[in-house]
Amino acid sequence: MSQKFHSAERLKSRKEIGRLFAAGAGTASSYPLRVVFRPVERRRGDPSYKVTFVVPKRRFKRAVDRNLLKRRMREAYRLNKHLLAGPQVPRESGKEQSQLAVLFMYTGKEELPYATIERKMVKLLRQLPAGG
Repeated sequence: MSQKFHSAERLKSRKEIGRLFAAGAGTASSYPLRVVFRPVERRRGDPSYKVTFVVPKRRFKRAVDRNLLKRRMREAYRLNKHLLAGPQVPRESGKEQSQLAVLFMYTGKEELPYATIERKMVKLLRQLPAGG
């Protein structure tokens, strides 16, 4: 499996990101990270997961700090996304495969080192349901 983080894997739709915060989305936490996910309709050729990363402006006022934390989360995800490719569930005839929209949010109050972020990312990736 490629370790690249392709554009097709990124969740960019503002509408879809907004739906993640609505009721009915699954969540898991492992300080300083929180993951929010929900199944979405999958188009032909799309990957099983679409992922985005968020660092709240309320906690980190300077864009430089937010960008650093997002880079650390993206790198931790990129190197460990193979953990998402667990056992694939065979698709029933006539049913579309599902895709998971995933949002990783940094909830810590202070900037933590990459090693800590990576360890927590691995823990959360193992908790996500298998994509179809």
